Amino acid sequence: MIGTDAVQGMVLELQDEMSQYQHQFGIRRNHFLAEAMSYGMSEEEARSNAIQSIGPVVPVAYMPTLAPGKIRPLSPMLAARYRYAGDWKDIDEHLLLPDEVLRIAGTEQFRSWISDMRNYWVESAPYRFGDDRLSLLSVASEEEGHFSMLVWKEPGEEPEVWTYASQHEYRFSHLLHWFKWLNGRSEE
Repeated sequence: MIGTDAVQGMVLELQDEMSQYQHQFGIRRNHFLAEAMSYGMSEEEARSNAIQSIGPVVPVAYMPTLAPGKIRPLSPMLAARYRYAGDWKDIDEHLLLPDEVLRIAGTEQFRSWISDMRNYWVESAPYRFGDDRLSLLSVASEEEGHFSMLVWKEPGEEPEVWTYASQHEYRFSHLLHWFKWLNGRSEE
């Protein structure tokens, strides 16, 4: 278990990482535009996808899990994330509010992704953990099953973040390391 002082330090570092992620949008946008157009996307279409939208902070007291009716209290880092911003879209990453988590997690398409991972992807989060220990954190593509999940391993601990994109899995020990990865400075 991480000590209180260490957690407070990590929360402050997380706030810095979220601020960097927000303020370095222009750099990510330019890279996205160049890459999208190199693959044949029109400039107009690329620009319509290269947006950042940050909703106002709304009170969040818990995180729903994939198990209907089961919730988890916010960890210190998750609480800091929701104190920083509400709904947060950045090009193709969409950091979700709890009501969006419930909406997406209840769709047939998402449930199918989870079922397939549970049945066919050995050692994936859905394979290893029950729905009451998994929450949806963000979505990059609902259609292609690109998303990041919170994995609640131990009560009172920060949840891990496991990201799935194509046939790749990336694991982070907590939200701070995930944001460092989003900022191009992976520590895991």
